[in-house]
Parts: sequence; structure tokens; C-alpha cells
Amino acid sequence: MKDDKNAWTKRHSRVVDQRGHRLPPAWAPSPTRRAPQSESGRTVYVSGRNRELASRVISMLAGAKEKIVLSSFLLADRDVEDAILNAAERRVRVYILLASEARLDIEDTDGEFEKAMYDQHRGMLNRIGGHALFRSAPHFHAKFVLADPGGSDGVGLLLTANLTKEALERNEELAVELTQEEVEEVFALARWAFWEYAEHELIDLEDRFRSVKPVGVVEHPASSPHVPATTSESQELRTDAARLIESAAKEIAVASFGWDKDHEILEFLCVRASEGLDVTVLARARASQMPALLALAESGARVLGFKWLHAKALCADGAKALVMSANLQAEGLDRGFELGVRLNDDRAEEVNGRLDEWTKAARWELLASPTLGDIQGKALVWRDNRLDEMTVETEHRIDLGLVTAESVDALDDTTPSIPSPEGELPESAHEIVYEWTARAPVLAANAKPVLRPAEGDEKPTAYDPPVFVEPGGRRVVAVTSEQQLPKARQVADSTAAEAIVVQD
Repeated sequence: MKDDKNAWTKRHSRVVDQRGHRLPPAWAPSPTRRAPQSESGRTVYVSGRNRELASRVISMLAGAKEKIVLSSFLLADRDVEDAILNAAERRVRVYILLASEARLDIEDTDGEFEKAMYDQHRGMLNRIGGHALFRSAPHFHAKFVLADPGGSDGVGLLLTANLTKEALERNEELAVELTQEEVEEVFALARWAFWEYAEHELIDLEDRFRSVKPVGVVEHPASSPHVPATTSESQELRTDAARLIESAAKEIAVASFGWDKDHEILEFLCVRASEGLDVTVLARARASQMPALLALAESGARVLGFKWLHAKALCADGAKALVMSANLQAEGLDRGFELGVRLNDDRAEEVNGRLDEWTKAARWELLASPTLGDIQGKALVWRDNRLDEMTVETEHRIDLGLVTAESVDALDDTTPSIPSPEGELPESAHEIVYEWTARAPVLAANAKPVLRPAEGDEKPTAYDPPVFVEPGGRRVVAVTSEQQLPKARQVADSTAAEAIVVQD
């Protein structure tokens, strides 16, 4: 029981349970993680490193005989660009709708449009300008690829992904093969947007755009049976989203990159979740979206977080789906140029399967009012309008060092000041194991011996063990071995000594 300094010591530990400590809202590590599945299905694709979706886009472009019509907020994928150039060299007419460059600078994408990608986009304009006809507008956000629309061999894809390398390989994105009828519906809307809704047109190889006015000859299509849109004359996407949410009997899965807390569609989702509908939300974990996502979580929805999710889709009861380019925001559901496709066939089941795969592979789950015990591992905590990283361990040990006891016989009861779990957390852990070493007090230097009073003619004698008065006035009994402790306690009682100390 002695350390290397020859002082009497005893090792102690105390476990403080912090599981009940309340935290701000947090993205906690999701308990279920599963490897991603195949990127291609029968008619529904997801983005991925194997570039199966990108390959499908390229094969469509390669198979075009007369014309290509495509729309993407941004275009920055070398293989797709090459396929467009190859088509143009075959004398295929190419029409491309893009967002205006002014919109690219302000788009809230958390790194999706880094400078390198923006530079690649500008390089693409230099490469393809003159081989394709580009028109743009700040409200163009639809994403589709059509090959030979207007004929019997037309094919098409409606995507949530922009035609960029990162979107096609890194993000969680969806793309749906269109039926012949859907291709024609998309083409009708694209033709109207190209000639009547665009604001600029590329005029030379220096990627300069000029303002254009509506030509005034292409009428806005009537309501489409399969392809709802957001345009200056239609908010069918918003209507369809509301109708799908209302129709759900048991469950609905919703994926989106952007969310508006005060939008009627999000409010409707909150109402359905509070009514007991099983609502699963798939979102990118971003500080700017936290108010809306927290509202969903507080209403009872299960909100799952991803680093790069960009897909936009709703699926009700696994049997009806809406895949679209629009985020669940006013800029998308109320205004802009956005397209979606209503799915009531096998494609809806495929979309449901894709959303289910992502649900099982989600990185985080949003907890509106978590305790520390609800989290283990790396989390994102919502404080001061930002998401801060936090790592929560199962156990953390803190050594409080040496603590001097009041008395040798108080080694078992000597405890330093230990923080309360109700205050500021010393460490992010379910349990804090505090450890310390209690050591016996040592007789103070210059302590004066106290002698036993003389009886009769006898001289005063020392106590056994001896008693001292320290400079501060404290009376103590001094020992040199553990065997003296029983007698030291008796002497302390008889002499009113305040403590037992070690005489070095």
C-alpha cells in the first residue's frame, strides 16, 4: 500500500453515468448500415462509382439519329460531353437547357458546384458551343435526357441528378426510364421552355450569352397525364405531391435536397406524421435545412441524414411514386421550371426499393431532443445555428491525480471534487470513470511534540505513538507503520488529536 515515494496511498475510482444528460438536436449515427445495391434496375437507376446511370445516358446519346434534347442545371462530365459532340458530328441536332451562370454562383449546394466543376462547365460550353444550341434561364432546374423525341423510337430519362461527374458518381440520385408517351410529354414541355421560357442563348465560342425573348409560337402544353411540371403557368408538381401525401394509408418515404419549413407541402407532411402515418425522410445533413427537418422530426417523422443525397422523390405505401427535379421548397414547387413523373406501375416499386436501400444505409438519424445515451460514435450537434461534430464514447477515464487525505484512517473516504453530470460535460461519454490516488498526510515540518502529563514524581513522557502540534495548531498522532494504527486511534481519542499522520 506504499508508492515509490514511501507515502501511504490508496487507489480509488468512481463511475458517473452521463447517459441522461440532455443535448441539443443532433444527427446521431444510424444504427443500421448496409452496403449499397446494384446501380441499375429494370427501369430505375441510382448514381454510383460504376457509372451505370452515366452509361445509360451516354448510350441514349450515342443511339440518337435525329435530335437530342437535354436539360441539366449544370453540365460537367467529360464522357457525356464527348457523347454530345459525337452526336453532333453525326448531324444529330442537339438542344440543351441550362441554368444561367448567375444562378450557379448563388446556388446553395454545400460544395456541389466547386470552382473546379464550374470551370469544367465553362470549358464544356467552349467545347460544345457551335455544335449544340444552348438556352438558359435562372429558373431552369429540370433534369432529363431525350433521344429522338417526336418519333416512334424516342427514349428518355428523367433524373434528379445534374449531368456532372460528382452527381453521377457520388450523390444519392435517381433516374427513371420514360415510356414513349412520357417522352412525348416531356418533349412538349421542353420545347415550350426552350422557345418561350428561356432568357439567354449562347451566341459564340467564347461562352457568351445574349438575351432572348419568347418567340410567341409554342403554346404551353395542357395538363400532362404522366409528367407534372412547375412552370410559370403550372404548379402540378405541388398538387401531385400533396395528393400523394394525402393518399398514403400506412407509410410514405420522402427524399429531397432542399426543404422549406413554412411550405404547405412540408406542413402537410408534419400533419400526417403527427396523425400516426409512418413518414421516413431522407435528406442531406445541412445546417441551412435544420429548421425544416427538425419540424418533421418533432412531428414524429423518422429523419435520416446523408452526406451527399440529392434525390427528390415521394413514395406512398410502396405502390405510388413521384420522382422529380424539384426540391420541397417554393423554388421548385411554386416557381421555376421543374419536371416529375407519376409512377403507378412496377417503376414505383423499384423507386420504393431504392429508397428502402438508402434508408438502411443512412449515415445519421436526426434526434430532436436526445440524451447523451442516445448517441454513440460520431454525431453532428445543432448549436448556435451550426452543426458541430461530436464523438460520444461508451467510457472515458479521467485521472484526478493525487489527493491528500485529512488523516491516515480517512484514505477510504477521501474524494476530490467531481463534476456533476448536470453541468458542463467534461467529456462526451456515456460513463466517466474518475480515478485518483489518496495519500496519507505527512507530519508537518517543525511540529512540536506533545508529552503525556507527569503522574506524581514521574517525568512527562512521550505518547506511543507520539503526538505533535503542527505549526497551524492542529494536534496529530504520528505513525511509521500500519501496525501502529489501532493504538494511534486510541491515542487520538484520548488526546483530542484531529488526525493521524505519517512521520517520514
